[in-house]
Amino acid sequence: MTNFNGDLYQIGVVARDIEMTIEHYRSLLGLGPFLRIETQYEGRFRNWRGVISNKNAFAKWGELYLEIVQPNLGESTAKDWLKTRGEGVFHLGYAVDEMSQRPGGADCIFESWGATLPDGSAAVIHLDTAEKLGYYIELSDRALANKLNASIDEFCSRQTSGA
Repeated sequence: MTNFNGDLYQIGVVARDIEMTIEHYRSLLGLGPFLRIETQYEGRFRNWRGVISNKNAFAKWGELYLEIVQPNLGESTAKDWLKTRGEGVFHLGYAVDEMSQRPGGADCIFESWGATLPDGSAAVIHLDTAEKLGYYIELSDRALANKLNASIDEFCSRQTSGA
């Protein structure tokens, strides 16, 4: 078995109502401010391929980042989790230098082509680890993860400084 080389940076939560979930994390844990974005991209979940759209919100959570996902259009790990397991933590995100890693031989079941690597492959994928670990492992290209985290940090800094 090969070692998994990734840095945990994100906890992904799926929600039916993103505004309500933001308020829960704000009031219960003091998280915020939240950077909100709407995403729309080509993707694949298992044997389905098409357009996926979500509402997303991001906040700093200690040394990690929280991502809240409210699925909208298309099929994805987030939408499937919401249908079959309900709201809550559905992935742990790891920044990696090598996207071809497959800890424990786990299959790739989700690919997002919203951001791609120079070879055209997905820069964000989910591995089929939910049954064994209780959540999906998300692999994100390290440069993409660093860029997202820098955007969240900058947004939070502007919001808290009143700029």
